[in-house]
Amino acid sequence: VSTQSTGDRAIVNMPSRANKQQPAPVHQIKPRSEGSTARLVFLAVGVLTSFTLFGYAQEKITRGKFGEAQESFNFTSALVLLQSVGNTVIAAVCLRLKFGSQARYSAGASVTEWLKPSLAYLGAHKFGLAALKYIPFPMQVVCKSCKSIPVMFGEMIFDPEKPHGLEKKLSVFIMSFGVASFTLFGKSSKQSSDSGMDAQTMMGLGLVLLALVCDGIYGPYQTKLQNERRAQGEDVTAYHLMFNMNLWQGIFSLFVCFMEQEVMDSIMFCLKNQDVLIPLGYFTAAMAVGNFFIFSLQAEFGSLTTTLTTTLRKLISVVLSVFLFGHSIQPLQWLAIAVVFLAKEIAKKMAGLVQTPVVHTEEKKKN
Repeated sequence: VSTQSTGDRAIVNMPSRANKQQPAPVHQIKPRSEGSTARLVFLAVGVLTSFTLFGYAQEKITRGKFGEAQESFNFTSALVLLQSVGNTVIAAVCLRLKFGSQARYSAGASVTEWLKPSLAYLGAHKFGLAALKYIPFPMQVVCKSCKSIPVMFGEMIFDPEKPHGLEKKLSVFIMSFGVASFTLFGKSSKQSSDSGMDAQTMMGLGLVLLALVCDGIYGPYQTKLQNERRAQGEDVTAYHLMFNMNLWQGIFSLFVCFMEQEVMDSIMFCLKNQDVLIPLGYFTAAMAVGNFFIFSLQAEFGSLTTTLTTTLRKLISVVLSVFLFGHSIQPLQWLAIAVVFLAKEIAKKMAGLVQTPVVHTEEKKKN
């Protein structure tokens, strides 16, 4: 503090607050803190419920017959476009309600930064669907059930500061093993004979591998983007993720629809067979709500937790289908279900057995 004399008065010069409040250096910014357990349960239940309903609507659309001619809806790219539009609109409304006229829909990130995860987001869907043309569905599910593994490695690359303890790593592998075992134990002999390693099968597996690579990119990259924007004082919420990922996926999907000539064909189908509009409405609404929960889970707990939840959702959908539609489950499949649900506890016990001897050894050295 300095004083300056002007006649009978002394002016006191105080340091400016603006000079005191300097932006914190990047290394001083606190890492993202995960939400509460109650919040995690709420979001996970939302994901499981929404996408169970979405699965039924999807099956109704893709397997059902519509109109007097009992026609099938075969426009998969149009479905991706439809869900992208629904998700984008919901996210835009949420951003407007939360931030009002001050909403920054891109969260200050450049178009290039959003294009990278959005392309991977689209690739994960398109490659996974394309693989079904070459390999049976059970084989595709077995491969996709390992999604949590590339996501974990992706987090190590794009978000190296995020801790991955031994318990969490073991939980990922055990859960993936359980889902894969559940599918394999349920395969019929006919399906097993169709899974030879010929050129067609190799093509299908190659497409699944590309889908898994995309899975390992877009989730962790979203976390990386969030951390970078947070370091610059910009908060990237779940609504920002949902809006931008689906906006750009929708643009890319529209381009694919034109390439595959699905735009007019799908519109004409809906005009001709209006009974498809109700399941399409369920499909869009359930996907939009489900993605809201997924992107909230991604923003608050990270991509690995999100992947574990969605993997569990697949298994629950199969189990519900068994009870509701009369499918059979083999005894070994029930064992696989138990492995998935107890994956966290099994991983905790295994990690304790591995880490305990190390602790004793260090204590002996100190003594």
